[in-house]
Amino acid sequence: MAAPLTTFPEEDKCPKVCNDIGAFKKAAKSPEQALEEIKNAQENIGQEPNSPQEHTSTNVEEPESTRPPPSGEEYLSDLKPGQDGKVDWTPLGNMTGTRPAVNKYSISRYSLSEWRKHNEKVLDPEVINESNIVDYNAKTSIMQAFGNIDKQQGENTKRLKQKARDIFRWKVEVEKACKAITEEVEMLEIERQRLKGASRVLMLPESISKECLDLRSNRFQPELVSDLAEQELIKEMNLVSEVRANLKNTLDKIEEQMAINKAAKHRIEYDWCDKAMAYNTEAINLGLNTKSNTILFRPGSTRFGDYTAPLEYWEYFCRENVQNCEAARQKSADLRGSLNAILVNGGRKLRNQADRTDMALAETVAITSELCTKLEETLRNTLQRIADMEALIDDLKDSVRKMDAAMKLAQTRLDNRNNWRPHGESVRDQPHLGLIDEVKKIHETVTSLLGQLRNAERVREDLMKKRIELERDIASKRKTLNIDRERCGMVRSHYPSASELAGY
Repeated sequence: MAAPLTTFPEEDKCPKVCNDIGAFKKAAKSPEQALEEIKNAQENIGQEPNSPQEHTSTNVEEPESTRPPPSGEEYLSDLKPGQDGKVDWTPLGNMTGTRPAVNKYSISRYSLSEWRKHNEKVLDPEVINESNIVDYNAKTSIMQAFGNIDKQQGENTKRLKQKARDIFRWKVEVEKACKAITEEVEMLEIERQRLKGASRVLMLPESISKECLDLRSNRFQPELVSDLAEQELIKEMNLVSEVRANLKNTLDKIEEQMAINKAAKHRIEYDWCDKAMAYNTEAINLGLNTKSNTILFRPGSTRFGDYTAPLEYWEYFCRENVQNCEAARQKSADLRGSLNAILVNGGRKLRNQADRTDMALAETVAITSELCTKLEETLRNTLQRIADMEALIDDLKDSVRKMDAAMKLAQTRLDNRNNWRPHGESVRDQPHLGLIDEVKKIHETVTSLLGQLRNAERVREDLMKKRIELERDIASKRKTLNIDRERCGMVRSHYPSASELAGY
């Protein structure tokens, strides 16, 4: 595991600065004390008496360390004032003044002590020592400065690497979230198109049910009954309306979720672009060094940006952005799962209702067909009975006509006996009574036959009415069969399957 960015190496490889040399050497005396000592020395020199023996002695010289500093009168006894009357030059003077007189045999301008002081000053090693100290301190400072800078650059490079790793880690997380939300948007769009397709397919069952109800409304008056098939068709219409309303509500939810997903996708893509740019920036910074050709002085760079945020806020923002994107994706996935259940359940319900409707229609067709068969059988029997009645009527009419001949015969005999027998012969004998009884019997028989004829004609009329009614009912049943079996069957043969109703 990488060490924290705030840690520093324990060993410092930079050389230590010498604290006893040069600019780092602590002075033994303060400047005030040194000036006081110089002033006291000058006062002591001014108070010492001038000894001619010491100044005139040329053979014995005291060491420079014990000899007092020479004066102008010691070496230049014949010094006279210049043209301006002033003598302001002395060996101790540090300014240009009147020089000793120069004769025609010498060009000497300086005294021996002055010459010696000049040599001492030239040969003084203090400047050399100071230069050595300054050189050591400067090199040490350079080494320390470059060591500190290299150390600081190394630590900042480690911090930049750690930051680049953090950015790359979050960039990978954001990229995964962006890829997931993009796939979710695509899948939700597929489900949305599937839902729209299911809504379009749902128009077909609705039109089929409506068409079947319209066709069944064209049945004849006796067949306009609220049978099981019509009840199932009405249930089918209500179920289609219910499923359509459910799909519409689901489509509205999907549209709303699609807007949320696209907004989350936009935010996560924007965040990914920011992290990609930040990572590229850190990579460029890690690739830079002191020998790079692209480094420049950038005045004003030692400041924070206008929209700089704390590190904690950056971590919180990255985490919250990814979590919000994941929450939107999870909500969209749940909605897709519920959509699939809604479509499958709706398609299954519609298909089951369609099967029940088809079964009701088939049952109605079977009952109507059976009834139509019975009506046709009854019609055949009725026609047969009508034919029998017509034959019976013909027989009765023929019998009545035959009774006319018997009546004529009996009445003619009676008339002949009444009109053609003489006075004494016109008696009420048995033949005459028999003829009267025969007329009476014939009259009763004819009356009975006429009654039977009237009954037969009445029954024939009833049979004719029955025939008309049967034919009308058979026509109604046949039209109902044509509507239920042929036309409704043909229309309902285009009813979509459960997979089509589910949007597949």
